[in-house]
Amino acid sequence: MDDRDSYLSWCAVTDPFAMDARSRPLAARTLKLSWDQIHAAVTALVKSGAKAESIRSLADLVTASNLKSILRQRLADAGGQQKSFDFYLARALVRIAREWVKVDASALAELKRLASKLKAPKRELTPKNKAFLRQFDDPQALVRLAKLSEQLWQEVRSKEDEKPNFRILAKAQAALAMRLLIYMPVRPENLSELEFDTHLFVRAEPGATSTLELESEEVKNDNDIGYDIPAHLAKMLREYRDRIAPKHIGHRPRRLFVNLDGTPKSQATVSYLISSYALRRAGIVITPHQFRHLAAKNMLDANPGNFPGVKDLLGHKSMRSTMIYAGINSRRAARHHQSLIDEAVAVQKPVRKRRYKKGNKNHV
Repeated sequence: MDDRDSYLSWCAVTDPFAMDARSRPLAARTLKLSWDQIHAAVTALVKSGAKAESIRSLADLVTASNLKSILRQRLADAGGQQKSFDFYLARALVRIAREWVKVDASALAELKRLASKLKAPKRELTPKNKAFLRQFDDPQALVRLAKLSEQLWQEVRSKEDEKPNFRILAKAQAALAMRLLIYMPVRPENLSELEFDTHLFVRAEPGATSTLELESEEVKNDNDIGYDIPAHLAKMLREYRDRIAPKHIGHRPRRLFVNLDGTPKSQATVSYLISSYALRRAGIVITPHQFRHLAAKNMLDANPGNFPGVKDLLGHKSMRSTMIYAGINSRRAARHHQSLIDEAVAVQKPVRKRRYKKGNKNHV
């Protein structure tokens, strides 16, 4: 659809000097989401009975009747359960109607009315993520996860005399990925695209600070993110870049996660490496994104109510995003309250009863 491509190009502000240029470009992640939303809308409209050839432009997606058909079909496909994707899909189509198609005021009002029928997703952890975090109510789970990276790395180093092998390379990358996410919980899409000297600035000088830096246009919410890399992880990254990876791919890698032929590994492949090793070797069910939830739990365990700290660590743009962890915090606050009660009870010594002799005037 040519109109779709023109719209996405306009959203990307490929020509900032154009007469109708958008005031600010959408982030790359948002552009991809917009493409997915348009594709989902077209698919639903066709599935609802519309002929594919009748959908010639984005204007055909944002009539009131077609928006109803799209949303009804999406609801039917989900068994009558509204998905959060559909809430944002409806909002995206209203935005297209307003910014690109430029429908009149009455048509826009009707589209907004239809979109308002969808409930905004609750800003809280899903049952799946709550179940994931319960694993770490056992303190040893975090210890196993943290130690796994070190174990894998030692296994990689013990096989340095072996011939180039994609399994050894993959194990080294799994070790680095888990160690990195434990200390610097970046989003999975950023993790898989990390490059040396673009995002990873690894220093070898004594006392020098190595850093991980992400520019705003690379991040979901347009916020720059930066972390100091712990010295032990910086050492692993140097060994990988200068010695381990070159042995397997024939040269120093530019990307952190590469295949044996030097081509970049996909996000799905990197995610599979992390999840499979964590499950098989540590008995922990975890995805790359869930390291972010684990980071929030660790911070709130240590300091209940420290939402600003969690916000800064995870790079959230607003506190609203961070407040999905309010449920975690309430448990910690309750635990603190319970300890205060126990302490108060413990300091109260039992009062000794006075013994009275017969004839004592004060005896009642």
